[in-house]
Order: sequence, then structure tokens, then C-alpha cells
Amino acid sequence: MRTRTLVVTGIIATGLLVTGAVAQREEHQHGDQAAPAVERTDTAKIGGMMSQMPQMMTTQKQTAKLVSEITTSFAAIEAEKDPAALKQKLVAHGALLKELQAKIDAHSALMEMMQHMMGGSMMNSEPKK
Repeated sequence: MRTRTLVVTGIIATGLLVTGAVAQREEHQHGDQAAPAVERTDTAKIGGMMSQMPQMMTTQKQTAKLVSEITTSFAAIEAEKDPAALKQKLVAHGALLKELQAKIDAHSALMEMMQHMMGGSMMNSEPKK
């Protein structure tokens, strides 16, 4: 899970560097007049993404805890011999898997939004009017 956290942090850091480079490039190409609007737009995007970091870290910890619960649940299923108890454990395990799926879907949506924000800032080389 640490690797995943490091990868997400690396992606965000890289995105911030790219955004800064694009802003500097646009300032150089379009003169001082267009630069303040571009910087404010990029700063707002970066600020929005950075404000999401605590929430993302909390979600990451919750997901890691859930994966541990699923692993424990699976070990209990493998060890269970009683068919009735096995059925109950399978139902509980299925609920944990559905919860994990919901967390992953929400995280994927957030990452797509962040990618869209970063992609939009890199693709729009013309200043907004």
C-alpha cells in the first residue's frame, strides 16, 4: 500500500511540475499581460487538488484496512469446515468485497477528475479569455 501512496504522490508532484512549466511557457510566449490569468487558473487547479490530499490519504488508509479485513476473512473461509458457518462467512466476505469495489470506484473517479484537470491545463496552451 505504501507503493501505491508513493505512486499517487509522485503523479501529483509530476503534475504540479508540468503545470508550473506550462504556466512559465505561456508567460514567456504571451507576454506579461496574459500571465496573471494563467497563473491564477493553474494555482486554483493546484490548490483544489492539494486540498483533496488529506481526504485521499484518509481514503487510502481506510482501503488498506478493508483489504486487511478481506484477507483475514478469506483465511477464515479457507479454514471453515461447517457448511452453515461457511455460508455466513461467504456472505460477510461478499459484503466486504462490495465495499472495497465502491471505494475503488470512488478513488478511480477522483483520479480521473484530477487527470482531466491536469490534462486540461496542459492541452490548453491558449490563454482563456
